[in-house]
Amino acid sequence: MNEENITIHFDLDPKNLSTSDWSHFDAMTEEERHLAALSDPDSLPASEEQLMRARRVPTVYNLRRKLNLTQAQFAHRFQLSLGAVRDWEQGRTQPDHAARTLLRVIEFNPDAVEKALQPV
Repeated sequence: MNEENITIHFDLDPKNLSTSDWSHFDAMTEEERHLAALSDPDSLPASEEQLMRARRVPTVYNLRRKLNLTQAQFAHRFQLSLGAVRDWEQGRTQPDHAARTLLRVIEFNPDAVEKALQPV
């Protein structure tokens, strides 16, 4: 199984929220928080180089609204499953790598994507 496609969902019960004590964290300075983050080898902060290489993936909702399309219109125009578009917008699932790439291209040039998807 491809770990990239695993999504775990859970619902918070507002009547049974975590009782974590954040007072120690709140009392830390930004420098102390940064040093604490650096001390965890399993969750190191991104370096400046990594942040510069990071690519932002547009949210489907914002992209769809920018194009003034309904979910059904967006799905049809770009040959996506309406269920996938709904799931992405509602946070039930995240687009896989190929879908994220397609969304970035749609953001850059939606007409070219639509043209490329036309039958020949």
